[in-house]
Amino acid sequence: MMALFLHRLPLLAILLVAAVFMHGCGFNVRGQTPVVPFKTVMIEGNQGTAHELRQLLRQQPGLKFANKTTEAQVVLTVLSQTVERTVVAFSAAGRPREIQLRMRVTYKVNDGYAAELVSLQDIVQTRDLSINEAEVLASGNAEAFMIEDMQRDIAQQLVRRLKAIRLPS
Repeated sequence: MMALFLHRLPLLAILLVAAVFMHGCGFNVRGQTPVVPFKTVMIEGNQGTAHELRQLLRQQPGLKFANKTTEAQVVLTVLSQTVERTVVAFSAAGRPREIQLRMRVTYKVNDGYAAELVSLQDIVQTRDLSINEAEVLASGNAEAFMIEDMQRDIAQQLVRRLKAIRLPS
């Protein structure tokens, strides 16, 4: 048993050194939420993206949600969320065969005293959806799923952008 352990000791040492180097360079496992550089936040907005963002930020260790803007170091305001549905292709019978969904979220970031940290910006997500005439109900569910997926993607982008904010000293 001891011989087996000693035989694998060089491999374990290499893995340990690799883990230390990867941790030191800032490597994060994919899907892991990055740590934001502030301790209190307030998310303003009732759109789906704002709800997704709150859920993501609740996973941040040590981050608290403020009830008043003056209590928050960062105030992210989701000003609008719009979904556009455009028919891209038609079938021979003239029915929609493929649609494009486009979600645009407009937001801004201030500190608790209304000083602008990030000016008014948009994030746009686009998805294409093929429609099968025989499965009309399923395409409605697929469209709803894609809208939720776009909201999640935009919320993740917002967390990454919040991570890059540098608060004034």
